[in-house]
Amino acid sequence: MTTGSSEGAPSGRMPPGLKRLLLRLFRVDERPEPPPGSPESLRTFRASPRFFWYSMLKWGLGQAGALFGLVVSTLGFLPIAFWADEGFEFLEFGPWTDFTRALGPLLFVLFFVQLVGSLAVLRLGYEMRWYMVSDRALRIRYGIYSVREQTMTVVNIQNMAVKRGPLQRLFGIADLEIRTASGGDSDDDEDSLSLGLLQGLDNAEELRNLLLASLRQSRDAGLGDPDDDAGAADESVLAAASQLLAECRELRAAVGRAEG
Repeated sequence: MTTGSSEGAPSGRMPPGLKRLLLRLFRVDERPEPPPGSPESLRTFRASPRFFWYSMLKWGLGQAGALFGLVVSTLGFLPIAFWADEGFEFLEFGPWTDFTRALGPLLFVLFFVQLVGSLAVLRLGYEMRWYMVSDRALRIRYGIYSVREQTMTVVNIQNMAVKRGPLQRLFGIADLEIRTASGGDSDDDEDSLSLGLLQGLDNAEELRNLLLASLRQSRDAGLGDPDDDAGAADESVLAAASQLLAECRELRAAVGRAEG
């Protein structure tokens, strides 16, 4: 199997032993099965290393907020500076009771344990994000606690859009949003489309162009065209009916000869 490489990872991968332990704990396969299609056409894309640092920034802001809340609730005071005649004074809210004094160290230990654990899961989640493209299909897989795997047929692609937010532009990454026909009977076009999201790409335009080329090639070959499929089905039914009619005529002639 030939794999076109767009795989990237920041320096210092997760230690293999820890990675195997976490994969066994969460019961996740390290690599997904490739999508349907020619093995020679298979290309694997990975989220950019900058997506990891982008995720780290959001994780760090969340942890900082949690730590601030822990400090305020555990220590039992929130100093607020205000101007008095003699200068700045601090107003404290809430007593620092014996209970909070005893519980505080334990809460801080638990916080730092979850800090290390959540960082390891964040890193593993980055390394386990896969985007696989063949000449016929696209497979997306991500997640650790809850693994989501999505397979989309190239010929069913209806729309593709590259999207970047302000922070993503700062990191030089983008998301590729893909909508495919889901085959539903809904009158609402949005409801009848399935959504696939490839996050954190530094080559989103390259992947979009690859999918567009595969889509054009499939349509030029007549694959996945509903009108062609319907025409082929009509011809097959007509041929079967003609053959049945001919056999009925032969049977009738044979019966007539036997009676004569």
